[in-house]
Amino acid sequence: MTHSKDQIARRLAKVVADQRMLLESFDLALADGSLGDHRDLDAKLERLGAERRRLTAELRFLDAHGDAAASPRSRAGGRVVREQVLDTLDEIGVPASPALISELALATSDADISASRFSSLRRDEERAARRDPAARPAWIAPALNVATLTAMPRLLTSSAWPIERRLIGARTLRTCHLRTTLALLERSLHLAATNPVRASTVEAIMMRLARGVPGAVEASQPADPERIRTAVENELQLIEQDDLKERLSATAKLRGYREQQQLWGLPAVIEGEAKLGKAVG
Repeated sequence: MTHSKDQIARRLAKVVADQRMLLESFDLALADGSLGDHRDLDAKLERLGAERRRLTAELRFLDAHGDAAASPRSRAGGRVVREQVLDTLDEIGVPASPALISELALATSDADISASRFSSLRRDEERAARRDPAARPAWIAPALNVATLTAMPRLLTSSAWPIERRLIGARTLRTCHLRTTLALLERSLHLAATNPVRASTVEAIMMRLARGVPGAVEASQPADPERIRTAVENELQLIEQDDLKERLSATAKLRGYREQQQLWGLPAVIEGEAKLGKAVG
């Protein structure tokens, strides 16, 4: 069964409660001058903010159209596939590949979504959104290249995210790797007290990512959350601001185009025909 209004309301209440806790931590860090030691707070608040906006939009959508409007065409583990994908994207908060989304959905909620289904899912999303952009509170959309503003179909995002979070620049893939590592670290720690088996599965994925971060993992040693967090945040401090600057610059350009182009990207220019002004699509 798809999400009812009561289920969405409960999830929304939890998101708001988590936001309050993080804002309290932010206030405390600001007051004692330790804000620089809590660089992950902004990213966590941003992820929760995107999820809050999407869940709020879902509630309003159901208020206007009723629960029947959410009837699913395809499901994964009792959930609408697109909802599971959007939930997973909101959890990590950065563009992700179908393979990673599929793996995380299975690890966190037992949803078995084959990565091969994503191409048709993304095409269905684009067709539906072009017919009626207001038909859903959020769409599964491709990431966009900062240089060409064209779609990168192998990386997926949520349309509920700000434009800059849906763009990929020279450093963004690395930033995404680091942000995903942090998100999974937090998820595994949270699950440890409630679902140790699932926590172990999420930790295994996180450790695979963490091994790609210098200094995060000591050979033949178990996961050390603080060591991993410190190593990831140290690298983020080196590249994240330059990455954001590049994406914000591209955001300003993209805002000059229509809403559909802001979401799905510009037509891809055929190599050798750019001077003739010809494009695909």
